Formats: sequence, structure tokens, C-alpha cells
Amino acid sequence: MSEAKSVLGIVGSPNPEGRTNQLVRAALEGAAQAGADTELLHLSRHPVEACKDCLPWVCHQNLKCTYEDEHFDILREKILNCGALVMGTPVYWWDASGLIKYLILKMFRVYAKSGPLAGMPALGISIAGGTGNGLISGLRQVYHFFQVMQMRALAPLPVTRFNFDEALAQARLRGSELAEAAPNRRPFESLEERLMHYDSLPYLNQSREQERRLLASLVCGALPEDSRPCHYLAEAQILSSQGDRQGAMQAVSRAYGEGLELFENISH
Repeated sequence: MSEAKSVLGIVGSPNPEGRTNQLVRAALEGAAQAGADTELLHLSRHPVEACKDCLPWVCHQNLKCTYEDEHFDILREKILNCGALVMGTPVYWWDASGLIKYLILKMFRVYAKSGPLAGMPALGISIAGGTGNGLISGLRQVYHFFQVMQMRALAPLPVTRFNFDEALAQARLRGSELAEAAPNRRPFESLEERLMHYDSLPYLNQSREQERRLLASLVCGALPEDSRPCHYLAEAQILSSQGDRQGAMQAVSRAYGEGLELFENISH
């Protein structure tokens, strides 16, 4: 099977057996079932060194880092030669992991101007496994990478421990979509088309209020139907429609807080 058909999965977590790994693996399983070759890489085993932002800026002309970085060389070759990319990150403090950031920043510096990944299908997955906060914020840097590199990304997959099983099934479906898209890249015809594509993707343009409400709804959805504090979410909707965004946020936080307490009691 040709490299153009392959789907590469990158796990941006220091825990090689954690939830990020499980989600990326699920996407690759879906891709394999759809007929693609797959490969999984862990950034914990290939940590990229920090970009030095050196001057003169020649790496975008030489198409390689000026400084020796064995792990970056391995990763860039894998990324440049795959047919589709899955990038998964845990969420730390509402943000992507440092392992992912170092890779992204060096890829920008070397390849953003030449656009060798134009049209490549891609999928970003974030897992906010503790509180669940930042389930969307953690995805934004990954999708900014896809957008700048001119990749044609699928809808993102924000995950928490509250919707983890459902997310695994969704990851498999998205992996199948990547496998189908991998052989035929579709570069954007213009900057405007690319920007509109990324504006049209779900979740990424949500406000903090909307992100928090999504999290609360996931917590409530993980509870038995007769014990869900859904009335707070309904209250938040009313307050938001009346222009009281702070009151809406407070109602969402009550739904989240009560739901989390019930979830922990049930889990234990």
C-alpha cells in the first residue's frame, strides 16, 4: 500500500498508555479497517527540542532545522510522507501539551512558508481527563497548526472522562474518514477558502461560556437520567438569552459542580 494511503497517529502525552494513546489508537483502528496502513508515534519517545527562532532565518529555505535535532528529523519525515495525520494531546491548564507545542512550533518555522502538507486530511483530538476544563481550548493550538500548514482538517474531537467511551467510537469513525480521504489530497484554492473552512468547523469558535456549558452537559449526560441537575442548564439558557452571561455561567457552574459530585460518588 502506498505512503499516500497511510495514516499517521501522534500521541502528545508523556503517558504512553493513557487516554490520549487510546483515542489516537482508536482513530488508527478505524483507518485500518477502512484499508489504510497506519503508524503510531509517541512524542514521549521523540521529544522535539525547543525552536531557537534563530537569525538569519534559513530553515524555511533549507527545509531542515539549523540545529541537530534527531527526534524532529524522525517526526518531520513521518509527517511529510504520510497520507493523513491524527494528532492527540492531553489538556494541561486549558492548553495543549508541551510535547505537541514544541513539534508544532518547529514545523511552523521550517515548513509553513513552503506548504508541503497542503490539502492533507487531519484530525485533532484533545482529552481533558481530570476536571474536563479546557476540552476545547486544548484543541485550538492543534487546529491552528492544521490551518497554518494548509491541511484540510476534519471536525475536532473534544474529549473528557465523562464522554470517553462515546469518543472512542467517534475516533474510529473519524479514522475511517481519514483513510478514505488520504489518497486524494484537496488543497484549498485560496486563503479565503481555507479560513472559511476552519471557521465552519464545530467547537473551535465557542466562547468560554459555551465551552463550560458543553462540559457541564457532558458531566450531566454521564449520570443516570433521574439524577441529572439539568434544571441549572435550562436556567443558564434563559439567563444567557436575557443578556446575563455571568449569571448564566454561574448556573452552568452549579450544574457542573453538582454533576461532578454525583459522578464521583457513582464512580467510586
